[in-house]
Parts: sequence; structure tokens; C-alpha cells
Amino acid sequence: MSFSLRYPWLVIVAAMILIISLTTGATKLSFVSDFRVYFSADNPQLLSFEQLEKDFNKQDTLTFLLQPSSSATVLDPLALNEIAQLTQAAWEIPYARRVDSLTNYQRIQSADDNINIDDFYRPEQASAWDIAGELEYIRTQPDLLNRLVNKDGDLALIIVSLSLPDGDEKATAELVAYTRELLAATELQYLDVQLFGTAIINLALAEAVERDMGALIPASYLLIFAGIFFLTRSLAGTFLALTLTLLSVMATFGALGWAGALGLTTARLTPVVGVVPSMIMIIVIADCLHILATYQHGLRAGMSKVPALAEAVKSNIRPVWITSITTALGLLCLNFSESPPYRDLGNLVAFAALLAAVLSLTLFIAALRVLPQPKIQPGRTLAHPGQWLSGLLLTFWQRVLQPHPRALLLGAVIVSAMLAAGVSHLKFNEQWHQYYDESFAVRQALDLQNDKLNGVNFIQYRIAAQDGGSLYRTEPMQQLQQLAEHLETFAEVGFVDSLHQPLLTLNQALHDGDKDYYRIPASDEQVAQAMLLYEMSLPFGMGLNERLTIDQTASRFTVHLFKRTSRELVAFDQALLDWAAEHTPALSIAPGSGLDMVFAQISDRNSISLFQGTLLALVLISAVMMLVLRSVRLGLISLVPNLLPALLAYGIWGYISGHVDLGLSIVACMSLGLVVDDTVHFLAKYRSARARGESTEAAIEYAFSTVGVAMIITSLVLAAGFALLLLSPFSPTWGMGGLMALTVIVALLADLILLPLLLMLLDRD
Repeated sequence: MSFSLRYPWLVIVAAMILIISLTTGATKLSFVSDFRVYFSADNPQLLSFEQLEKDFNKQDTLTFLLQPSSSATVLDPLALNEIAQLTQAAWEIPYARRVDSLTNYQRIQSADDNINIDDFYRPEQASAWDIAGELEYIRTQPDLLNRLVNKDGDLALIIVSLSLPDGDEKATAELVAYTRELLAATELQYLDVQLFGTAIINLALAEAVERDMGALIPASYLLIFAGIFFLTRSLAGTFLALTLTLLSVMATFGALGWAGALGLTTARLTPVVGVVPSMIMIIVIADCLHILATYQHGLRAGMSKVPALAEAVKSNIRPVWITSITTALGLLCLNFSESPPYRDLGNLVAFAALLAAVLSLTLFIAALRVLPQPKIQPGRTLAHPGQWLSGLLLTFWQRVLQPHPRALLLGAVIVSAMLAAGVSHLKFNEQWHQYYDESFAVRQALDLQNDKLNGVNFIQYRIAAQDGGSLYRTEPMQQLQQLAEHLETFAEVGFVDSLHQPLLTLNQALHDGDKDYYRIPASDEQVAQAMLLYEMSLPFGMGLNERLTIDQTASRFTVHLFKRTSRELVAFDQALLDWAAEHTPALSIAPGSGLDMVFAQISDRNSISLFQGTLLALVLISAVMMLVLRSVRLGLISLVPNLLPALLAYGIWGYISGHVDLGLSIVACMSLGLVVDDTVHFLAKYRSARARGESTEAAIEYAFSTVGVAMIITSLVLAAGFALLLLSPFSPTWGMGGLMALTVIVALLADLILLPLLLMLLDRD
């Protein structure tokens, strides 16, 4: 008799002390929403991006999208007055480094041999303001049009450049909260304002996860609770399984906090962890339901409570540990991922799998021991869905599978091949702008900027003179202009931000506004003098340090694009580099950088790494299966129902969606550890019957009768729980939920159909 049955209260108290001790570590966790956490410190694209920021300042921004509320244009003086008011107030936003807006844009003008560089608009100009004339002026300024205002004059921006402190996870929330309070306190009558920028995007990640964890995940738990009770009619068992799930989730996150305190990990929560509670639920529910099903089977066979529980422990201790170990092995292989949050995800759920094994074989058993025995009369068939399913399953085995194994296997192979062919339709693309649906304010803002201004993707380049000299020379400036004008012919390009642009206007102004001089000066000396004059005329805080290195040898060149997929961004970058190599020999252009490019590159790198991890997990899980089943043949047979679900699920996804991003790319490795559970339980019962001398068919029937219903119950309710995540407005959540639900259903079909057929044909005496 197990220790949990002899001393149940001691086990319960000890388990609760352990869980509470672990859970207290959760106070040491912090939530991180910065996109940078998705990349490892040695990621080459991230290193290039960080070097770009070191040379030209950080790219973190908070953007005000401004639309006229009572007139047709933001160029109305009443609207411009409010833009000027907001621009001034924006300097007070925490961590603001610079504020660029339509009103403080530095207009270059010439009059009476004098050069005047001043704000585009000041309130005292309102009485003489010519809206139509100013709109025409805007359309002639390449560094203003589609950067701070669109060509129709009905959308303008205020861009607040930020210097966020490293390691301060609350800084983004602090500045956004300040900005929202600022807008609430500012009485704007002529402008409608939406917030955007990297600060809003980062915060939206956290808000999306909070929304999911606050609504959908509790709803999925409730759905699973109702499903299990409906199918088993065991209120105590269902309640205990759900309680054990919640305790496992609490202890797992607490353990992460303690690991962070000990320096073993970072103890930072990212949006990826939103799926962790659902994954833990799969593991715990599967373990508990198999134990509960065996316990009820023993009671119906005439056993009393303690012997039935003892038999449940004896029958399930090996399968539970096997499934937990194989699950942990599969998930630990997520450490091959290029993205640290997904490594943390694998480690968290691997720990939870082992913890669930311990708790289900100790706390769950002890709790069932102290609770009253269920009212199940020996030998009586109970009229509940579980019993109906059991009868249906045995009928399916006896009348469908057993008489026609070869024909059914051939049919299964054909169907599997057709579904697997859908994998060829998959495309690895990262599209962060599709993460949110239209219910998110950030999605409305990004759609507005993409549709009316300059797009939401951008690529940044570090451009230096090929000879290492100053950029303040004629040839480098001319070739910057040549490159910018070439890119502006592309339909996908919304705006090009280049150092040469103010030089064109300045040179024209230096020649009394003669349009023939709207060009780069003809001599290096003229270029240097003009740019020096421009720099000296700029007000404090509005200098060129965002675009130019201190020694004037390198410049930041930014291309804004309308919504692009990661593959399209990579292709655009390569096309730019190829064209520049041929047409701008005076320039040395580094490959494109910025967060869009870092994300664009990581999907392919991650897929390759995870493929290697999946292969290793497959080898390790196969070795464990062969060892515990003491049969190389059964171990090899088990590979089919373990590998096929992910392949077919991706194939179906290829037909349905065809899109796989960073989050969906981990499902194969993740599911390999999860779907093995039912296979292990089925083969463990099958192997037990075969060891007693039963025939292949009799052993399969025994496995169906003992664990078949538990397999169906766990798979259906867990698939329903994952499918509920399809209601999430956050695409990483609903995408992973949908693909995992598909995988669970395909795994169930593989275990109920394909595995018995393979055993009948390949495991003969």
C-alpha cells in the first residue's frame, strides 16, 4: 500500500506546505512587454540593432495621431493651436528626449539675403494663415510630407522620442499612464487623438495577455470542469483535478520566481506565458483522469475504496511517470528556440509536468482517500456518458477496426498523406501588426497610420562613406538622394527619412529660393558650410544627433513601409542592398536593422533550431518508450501516433491559414511532449495484457476497456479548452489554441484508430 493511502493527512499537509512555499516566489516575478525580450543577447540582428541605437539614440517612441474633429484639415489654425499646445506639453512626458511635430518642424526660408529657420507654425501667425498655400508647401517638403503630416492634411503626428531606462519594467506603463492623464486633462475641441508608437505596442502586449488570462483561461477551466463532470459524474474527482491544476499553476510560477531570486533565470514574465496555465491543465487533467478512471473501474469490479485506490496507483504509477518524463523531455527541447521567452515556456511546463506527476500520485490519492467513497454499486453499469462511450468504443473496435485492419490502415495512410500535403502551403511569416484585432485601440491606431500616412513597418540602415570620410561632401549626399528617390518609386514605401533632405531646401534658400538650386551643392565645401549653418540654426533638442554620428561619418537612413510580411521585408532589404551596391558605390550600407528586421529574421532561425530540438526530443522519447515497454518494436510503433498529430495538424493549418509565425512554430516541439500521454497509457495497458499471455486482439480490447474512455474524455475536454482560446482577440493566443486543439484531436484519432491497426499488423506472436 502506498504512503499516500497509509498517511493521507500527513501527505496532504506536506504537499500543501510545499505548494505554499513555492507559490510565495511569485512575488519576485515581474512582467516584461518589451519586444526585445523575444531575442537572445547574442542574436546577430539584435546586436546590429543595438549598435544602431548606440550610434543614433534609441528608437522607442510615443506617437500622437491627430485628426481634425470639426474641420477638414489639421492645418486649420484652431487645430494647429492645439497641436502646438500638445507639443509643448509632450516635453514633460517622463523619459521624453525629443518632440517632433507639424508645428515645431523647422521651416527653412530665405528673405532679403537672410536665411530663416523657424517653427512651421506659431499661434501668432493664425490671423494671416493661408491653409491652401501651406498645404502646397508641405507637398514640396520631402522631410515633412508623410512624416509629420499626410498629403491631404487630415492626419498629423506628434512623435515623442524616448530614453527608457534599462531594466525598469514599469517605465513604459508610467509614461503611457501620464500621457493618458494629460489627454484627459487637456480640453481638445478641434482634434481627435489616438496613441501609437513602440511604447503603446509594448504595453498592448501586456494588456492583451491580461485580457486573455482574466477571461478566456478561466472560461476554459470552467468548460473543462463541466465537461469532466458530465462525462464521469464524479463531482469530488472533478473538483480535485481542477484544484490540483490551479495549485500546480501557482507552484510553477512561484518556482520561477525563486529560480530568478537564486540567479538561475531572469524571473521575468512575458506575453508568451499566457498559454502556460492551459498547458499545465492538459498535463494535470490527463494524470488525474486516468487515475480516477481506474479507481472507478475498481469500484465497479467490487473493490472497496482503499484496494481500488491501491490498484489505481499500481496501474498508473509507471504510465504517469513515463508521460511526465516524456512530456518534460519534449518541452525541454524548446531550449533550442532562438527566442528566450519560448525557452522559459518549455522549462516552466517541463517543471509543471514533473510536479503534476508528484502531486497526482500523492496529494490526489490522499485526497480521494479521505473523501467518502463514491456511491457505485459493484457490477452495475452506470447510465452516464462515460459508460456510453465505453460501450461505443468497444463496439467500434469489434465491428470496425478488428475485421478490416489492412483496408483501414491503407485508408488511414491515404488520408494522412492528403492532410500532410497541406504542410507545403505553410509560409513562415512574422506580422506583429496582425497580433491584435480591431477591438484593440493599438490596432485602430496602426491601421490609421498605415492607411493615411507612411505605414507601420520600417527598416533602418547605417550608411557611411565608403572611404570612411565625412558624409558632408557632394558625392555621398548625391548618392543618398539617388537612393532615396529610387526607393520612393516603390508602391510599398510610405516615407524615406534621409540626411540629405534638409540640404536640398537649404541650398535653394541660400540662392534666393531659385528652384534650380533645389539640389545638392556642387562642392564639398558648400555642402559642409550649408549643413553647419543648418545645425547651428536648429533649436535645442532638435539637432541631427538622431540621424548623424558625432564625427559625421555615418547616418541613420530609415525606410517606412506599408504593412509587410517578414519575408517581404527581407526581400525588400536584399533588393535595396543589391541596387545600392551597383548604383551608390560611394556609400557603405549595412544590412537593414530595426525591430521589424530582427523579427523578420528570427522565424526562419527559430524553425531550424526547433527542428533540431524536435529530432532530439524524438530520439529521447523513443528511447524512454523502448526502455519502459521493454520492447523495441512497441517503441518504434509508438513513434507513429506521436509524430503524426503535429504533422497532420500543421497540414490542416496549411489548408486553413497557411501562415505560421514565431508562436505557432513551437507547437510541433511542444505537442510532441503532450500528445504522448495517451499513447503511453494505451501501450502500458496493452503491454500488461500481453505479459499475461493475452492475444494481440484481446490485449487491445483490454486497453480500450480500461483507458479508452479516459483518453476520449481528456482529449475532448482539453481540445474544447484550447478551442475556446480561438475567441481571443490576440492572434498568438488564438493561433496556438487553434493549432493545439487540432493536434489534440488528431492525436486522439491516431491513438484510437492507427495505433490498434499497427499493433494488429506488426505485433503478432
